[in-house]
Amino acid sequence: MRRVTLVVCVLSVALSLFAGVAAAETMVGGTVVIEDGETVSGVTATGGEIVVRGTVDGDLRAYGGDVHIAEGGEVTGIVRAYGANVRIDGTVQGNALVYAGNATLGESGTVDRSFGAVGSGVTIAGNVGADANVVAGSITLADSATVGGSLNYYGTLQDRGGTVEGGIQNADDLALGPPTEVLTVGFIGFMLLADLLLGAVLLRIAPGFADAATDTVATEPLYTLGIGLAAVLGVGLAVVVLTITIIGLPFAVALLMLALVSGWFARVYGQYTVAAAVLGRADVESRYLALVVGVVGVTLLGLVPYVGPVLATLVYLLGAGIVALGLRSGYDLIARNPRPLSHL
Repeated sequence: MRRVTLVVCVLSVALSLFAGVAAAETMVGGTVVIEDGETVSGVTATGGEIVVRGTVDGDLRAYGGDVHIAEGGEVTGIVRAYGANVRIDGTVQGNALVYAGNATLGESGTVDRSFGAVGSGVTIAGNVGADANVVAGSITLADSATVGGSLNYYGTLQDRGGTVEGGIQNADDLALGPPTEVLTVGFIGFMLLADLLLGAVLLRIAPGFADAATDTVATEPLYTLGIGLAAVLGVGLAVVVLTITIIGLPFAVALLMLALVSGWFARVYGQYTVAAAVLGRADVESRYLALVVGVVGVTLLGLVPYVGPVLATLVYLLGAGIVALGLRSGYDLIARNPRPLSHL
């Protein structure tokens, strides 16, 4: 049975990295090379390749590029690499933390403190002074590796005989957290209550919109479903396009956050409108009853294998269509009335 402890282990390494010497040299794009015999007070690089053959006196931060600390190269502080392919054949006196890409600690490489890696492939063939926390699809512990602490991992481990003084621990075997089933039930219960609360607020402040949304779903379900699908695909495509460039990355994050909030509204409106339309056919007119029936009913039906996820997706797309149509109607209203909002 799987446990969540390894996440805590990796986060503990990450939190320890926030304190450090501020980098004095900032690089954007291109290739940054610290030559043998050269010493810089720190390096921050975005989108480029970094090769360290000399000494970085301080922290080394890499965002989106490839990083190679060559044999004989040295970093006296912390190495942070986000979205990069990293190879360490030299010496890191602090912690080394890598997110995404591939991480390799070569035979001649040394990390004096903790080594943390989250990516597709991680190889440890050198020396780690403290714990190694790894989450990856493929993890290789070479026979030349030495880990002074423990190796905590999640993924497929190929142990080729390396030395781990603190022992090797698979995340599946850790039991410091509650069972996954308990966490799942708790999360479902929390989201159910959150959906009911949000739905009650929306019905209170905009009952007319809720009624119009129900009529739209009841009379034009396929059209609403198509609009919702187009909106979801459009937002997803926009996020992907924006993440291609460094300049667009902040906008992608903002759009993603907005999409998450809008997605919550879409789920609640989808659950409500479907239940309200069904109850309306039975001549039952109660907004709050429709809310309870929709939220609870769709949540429980969503747990049914195979059929449930398909049903929940269709309900969500209906809600996404309602939100998209509502935003378009609001835009059209403002465009036709170019006056302060207080006069609309």
